Amino acid sequence: MDETYFEKESSVTNLVRGASIFWVCLCTLLVLSGCTSSAYRSLEPAGSSARGSSSSNTSSPVVQSRPAGGAPASNARTASPESRPDQYQVRRGDTLYSIAFRFGLDFRRLAAANNIDSRYTIYPGQVLALRETSTRAAAPAPSGSSASPSPSGPTVNNTSSQTVTNSAPRPAAAPSASGNASNNNQLTWVWPHNGKIVRTFDSNVSDRKGVDLTGEIGDSVVAAAAGSVVYAGNGLPGYGNLIILEHQGSLLSAYAFNQELLVAEQDQVSAGQAIARMGRQGDQPSLHFEIRQEGKPVDPMRFLPRR
Repeated sequence: MDETYFEKESSVTNLVRGASIFWVCLCTLLVLSGCTSSAYRSLEPAGSSARGSSSSNTSSPVVQSRPAGGAPASNARTASPESRPDQYQVRRGDTLYSIAFRFGLDFRRLAAANNIDSRYTIYPGQVLALRETSTRAAAPAPSGSSASPSPSGPTVNNTSSQTVTNSAPRPAAAPSASGNASNNNQLTWVWPHNGKIVRTFDSNVSDRKGVDLTGEIGDSVVAAAAGSVVYAGNGLPGYGNLIILEHQGSLLSAYAFNQELLVAEQDQVSAGQAIARMGRQGDQPSLHFEIRQEGKPVDPMRFLPRR
């Protein structure tokens, strides 16, 4: 009988010991959980909340350059007059054409407003007033003199400044009945790519200042008309690898989101000549194509031949 008694007492003791261990472990877990939550909360910035947070610029498919000279970054490809800063400080890789294109200005009138002659030479660090005048850019200064003073001296570098000499501007003729626009020298337009049109021009939408054409990565992108390369780079926010061509009649054409650029600034190109390889816009192979007249976006369908 004594042996049975001790066996029962031992069983009860084991049950009590097991229950005690269970409650100790449970309490320990609760304490540790509270400490961990406090530690995570202490790492959050004051006033921040993980719930409902979002990251900026996730919709842009291209490498964005840093804003310079008081020019705020914007998702809009072309700054509206309301959002355009008063001044812009030139940085390495800029050309007068790219600055005018970015802010929706005519490069000739921008040059005139800043007393820049028709060679359109600018320098890193130079501050430009972002406005237009109706006066034509002055003729180039005589050899040996500097028409555009540089804060650090007029040392010309192909990657940091740009000299472009243009003939006197010729007015663009109105579009012909066939859907093309031509001038006295018969400027002929062709499609920069034969892909499907997936987005058309809308002057009221900031990212629809041209047409978007779909295709395959690496497809040839061709010059839509004869002209000269006045910009080739990736310094304009919202355009990726971009080429800008100058044409007769105060016209520019732009080819954005290229995988590879096949021409360089100051190259002369003919209509239909391959100038780039198609890249990606967002998650789709695409070319964004624009035409600007006197700095303002116009509907490319007015100039391109009917399909």
